[in-house]
Amino acid sequence: MQHLKSFCRLVRITQLLGLALCLLALSLSACGEESTGSSPQTALAPATAPADFPVPVNPKIAALTPFTLSVWFADDYYNEAPVVDLIKEFKEAYPNISVAVDHNEWSKLRNKLKEAVAAGNPPDVAHQHAFVFGAQNYAEPLDDLWRQWGKDSAAAFLPNSLEDATWNGVRYGVPLDINTTFLIYNRQMFRDAGLAEPGPDYNFTRLRQDARKLTVPSQNRYGLALTPGAWDMFGLVSANGGDLLDTQNGRVTAQLDAAPNVQMLQFISTLVNFDKVAPAPRYTKEASPVELFKQRKIAMFFSGPWDLKEIELHGPTGLYGEVGTTVMPHGIEGKTTGSVQGGGSLFVPKGAKNREAAFEFMKWAAAPKYQMRLAREMGRYPVLADLYKDPFFTGQPILQPFLEQLKTARPYQLEAYAQADVTWEQSIGSILNGSDPKTILADAQRVIQPTLNSPGK
Repeated sequence: MQHLKSFCRLVRITQLLGLALCLLALSLSACGEESTGSSPQTALAPATAPADFPVPVNPKIAALTPFTLSVWFADDYYNEAPVVDLIKEFKEAYPNISVAVDHNEWSKLRNKLKEAVAAGNPPDVAHQHAFVFGAQNYAEPLDDLWRQWGKDSAAAFLPNSLEDATWNGVRYGVPLDINTTFLIYNRQMFRDAGLAEPGPDYNFTRLRQDARKLTVPSQNRYGLALTPGAWDMFGLVSANGGDLLDTQNGRVTAQLDAAPNVQMLQFISTLVNFDKVAPAPRYTKEASPVELFKQRKIAMFFSGPWDLKEIELHGPTGLYGEVGTTVMPHGIEGKTTGSVQGGGSLFVPKGAKNREAAFEFMKWAAAPKYQMRLAREMGRYPVLADLYKDPFFTGQPILQPFLEQLKTARPYQLEAYAQADVTWEQSIGSILNGSDPKTILADAQRVIQPTLNSPGK
């Protein structure tokens, strides 16, 4: 009996060895460019994902017949190394998917996307504020795919980052990055003027006083520069304790002419038109605050971490060492705290053909590997909460005001209402040109109120 068992074991070992040799021969045949036998060459099925892919390969997506995934990014993202490598690695994981990338300026991308949806030819993935497109019925709801992702997937995100992808409790996208505005200033200019640097107790009254002393007309140097955009100005209003909308029992009411808003816009107009401590804001790259700062023509401006990276990478030698940062000034009187939240999301435009594959791509963009690369290489900061424990963030004092300001930043929700957004921006332009803020904002409020409970208007 013992001999029989030993014989059976020997047979099994021999069978396994034979099978292994067959598999080895098949593998060697498949690896060669030509087959040496008379049988056709046999190719092995591609492996799924190597262990180091940032997101596990979805076998359902990997099994689809070959197709092209159309992705639209903003101009200042699409050809940056982290995004280029994300697309490359995604295609390695899914050799059945080709990725076609288009791009446009951030502000122009909005209308281009809406036109593509209306024409029935949208991309599969788009880059913008998902909550805006969800509110206006230009984006696909994705709650079902979020549920498939897992109950803990949303918990990994910063709660306020999810606001950029959510409207009325429905998720329309996946957050890509998050930011907020804070004060960036030139420390050396403050020293040269004999001024104390702005700190966590700074307010707009002190800013005005400092800007006057920092302005040197004979040298074409100003204390401050401003961006006239609707989003940027909401950040200043928010810092003064203001808001543009009020929602009660599901009904939205405009409050553009609320006292904190009028006060702040009057203050900004005075800086430009009376004090002349800031050049007239213009929408050109040459007149942008960061460009003026790089030329040492201004001492202060309000911006986010992306401009810190711009100064670091493209500023003149030594300038980055002169940069100081602090939170937004605490209102005119030093009693309020706030800023505007920014960043963006990836979402699936209404009518896109490859909804599930698009969601897989968005999951890759939110993976820690690419989130950290966006931060390190582009100054575009993570939407995943745990990443802020990384020494990259904890070890840089220059970033601490950003991290602190993010706690009180609010999304610019007026953007969800197309006509109201345009009216607010036009009002800012009129006020910066010297018009009375109270009159302009009261008129704007009357115009936009009928549109506020119909976001598509």
